[in-house]
Parts: sequence; C-alpha cells; structure tokens
Amino acid sequence: MGDMSGRRSRRHLLGAAALAMPILALADATPTSGTAAQGTPTGGEPRRVSAPAWTFGVLQVQDPYPGTIQVPSSAPAGTRYVAAEVEIDNGSDQPLAFTPAEIRLRDEAGTEYRGGSALGTEPSINPRNLNAGERSRGWVWFTVAANATAVELVYVGPQPQFRVRLMT
Repeated sequence: MGDMSGRRSRRHLLGAAALAMPILALADATPTSGTAAQGTPTGGEPRRVSAPAWTFGVLQVQDPYPGTIQVPSSAPAGTRYVAAEVEIDNGSDQPLAFTPAEIRLRDEAGTEYRGGSALGTEPSINPRNLNAGERSRGWVWFTVAANATAVELVYVGPQPQFRVRLMT
C-alpha cells in the first residue's frame, strides 16, 4: 500500500496543474476594420467564477481502531486499522461525486493509504453524488503499516469546472 515514486510524481504534477489552472475572465470582443478580432480586456471588472463551496471535515480519528472490523476477516500481517469519522458538505450549486477511496491517510514518511480498505461496524460514509446543499457524514477505515505514524487526512476531491458565460 506504499506510495510509489510514479504515483508521487503524478500527484505532484496534478497538484501543480491544479494550482496553475487559471480562472477564466473574458471581455467582449471589439470588431476592427470590419473583421472580428479577439478583444483584449480594456478596463472594467473581468467576469469571474470561483471554486465550488465543497468542504471536508474530520470529526474524530481512532488510531488504532478499537472496534470490530467486518471486512477483511483478519488483518494482514504487520498492519493495523485506523478509523476516521468525516463529513463532506456540498455548499455549491454543482454536484459533487464522492467516494471514500479518495480519502487518504498520510503518514510522516509521505506514504498514503486509501480509505475503504476495511469496514467496521459504525455507519460508513458511502460513495454517492452529493447534489447542491447536501451533506454526507460517516466513518472510513484504513489498513496501515503497524509502525506508521499518521499525520494527516487528505481528501482528493474532483476537479471543478470554471465556466464564464460569453455575451453574444
């Protein structure tokens, strides 16, 4: 379940691409000499869009998990279970496709463990499509190396789409 350098490179590349993603701001085009030319903003406020209001919260973490694991029937050698109660809130006007596999527990060595590798007895957070204004809360379990020191939970949410309506 360790982090391979290829995965780490892809994660860093995707993170850099997301940070570099521009917010589109388009201005009206002004025709020149009877030919339509792409206009350059000439003052005034640009039309802007913002990221969706999606939030991820952690209510509690149990490390090691003291409850009963239903699946798998026994822990792989050299591992332990960690459980986290989390909440995903879609405060935006666009849907949010959610799956617990996109919640990762990261240890101090940078190794990431995907959520959903085990199932306990508490109410789990299930994969679903959260519509505008919906919230989902439940538990997610991780199978981690016995000697790992957990340092953070990471939710890798879907990439939003930035759309600016053009005036005609």
